[in-house]
Amino acid sequence: MALLDRVKERTGSDLSDTELQAMIDGVTAEIVARFGPAGPIALEMADPTDPEARTLKTLRLARPIDDGEAITVTESDPADTGLAATDIELDATDYRILHGGRTLQRLTGGPNGRSHWAPLVTITYTPIGEAAARDEAVIKLVQLDLSYRGGLKSERAGDHSFTLSGNIATEREQILESLAQRRGGFLLA
Repeated sequence: MALLDRVKERTGSDLSDTELQAMIDGVTAEIVARFGPAGPIALEMADPTDPEARTLKTLRLARPIDDGEAITVTESDPADTGLAATDIELDATDYRILHGGRTLQRLTGGPNGRSHWAPLVTITYTPIGEAAARDEAVIKLVQLDLSYRGGLKSERAGDHSFTLSGNIATEREQILESLAQRRGGFLLA
């Protein structure tokens, strides 16, 4: 179902499709300006200054890999030269994705096989659920924008009453913060 249709279904708004799409586009632009475009993220993993980093056999990701999308894993060893010659792009047979996409295990059988990770590993991947989380945030922000009544705290008509829960800026920030928390990182295993 298209995002416009989902917004119409969840808000019950009688605004035209053009106006609702303009709201969706505005909220989407705000999210992109704040968090960058949806899609792959690049993480530098491990710590080149940590002597224990050379013994890591697995790396844990805070956000699981969508293994249906492109994945690039590059090791830098030694990590402190900054020279492209020290970077090796790994083949998919050099590592294994485990635990629903949350763990990368280094393998010895691939063309660049090793029993441990290099001190600096850069992984570029698309996290599972990235697009769905952004769509949900867009819907919630459009709902919030449609419900804003210019500072109205409460309204009563017969048996019906309506009260806004508080500051719209605070509510918007909470919704956007839920996306910031998804940006995640990695855990050393």
